[in-house]
Amino acid sequence: MKTKFHVALIAALMASSGATVAAARDLVLANEGGFPPYNMTKADGTLEGFDIDIGMSICKIIGANCTWVTNEWSGIIPALMARKFDVIIGGMGITDERRKTVVFSEPYARTYSFFGVVEGKELDVTPKGLAGKIVGVQQGTTNAKFIEANYPDTKLQLYPSMDTLTADLKIGRVDAVFGDVEPFTGDKGDGPKLVEIGEPVAVSEGIGIAFRPDDISLRDEFNKALGQMKSDGTWKALSEKWGIPVYE
Repeated sequence: MKTKFHVALIAALMASSGATVAAARDLVLANEGGFPPYNMTKADGTLEGFDIDIGMSICKIIGANCTWVTNEWSGIIPALMARKFDVIIGGMGITDERRKTVVFSEPYARTYSFFGVVEGKELDVTPKGLAGKIVGVQQGTTNAKFIEANYPDTKLQLYPSMDTLTADLKIGRVDAVFGDVEPFTGDKGDGPKLVEIGEPVAVSEGIGIAFRPDDISLRDEFNKALGQMKSDGTWKALSEKWGIPVYE
């Protein structure tokens, strides 16, 4: 009887272990690593920011082992569809155009875009005022779509990242930039001071987490976890930590 008991106990432990392994899925999360304060790459190559904290909190709730990778922004949705990673948590605006390819979580933040210029070189940012001017935007973004649709006489200059975009503004290669420029304004870094001008523009329905269309169940798990974080105060605490307006 003792031997049978031990066999039964081992079988039970193995079954329990198997269930634990199944629950602890491996998920790969992605962003560009260059959109402060949502996601930034530190000197040691690791990521930090609001997106990273949100993602790791969700992974803890759903019992997943999560790792992060970076991908150039304009190719991040094709890379998701090619299964190079599982989820995009990267300050991505929710739009109807993107919904044709991916499915989104509930919004977890909202951002507003501004025009930015070098201090002392303020412009009239109406379509008439920017006619013939060069405006820089990050490629593959809702900001680029907005300028294309609303500023037909403005020359659009595309950049792979906000860092390269603001660097060119400082040396005069573009007249203005359009996007989430607040993290780059003020006396930050070398060169002239950048300032925001004009009214804030909402170019999306909010910021969401993107999934492949066949991962609806995973999307639903993330939504449930976001709801829990909103209820228990985690969402608010992380928003305040990174200076993100609390999304209601």
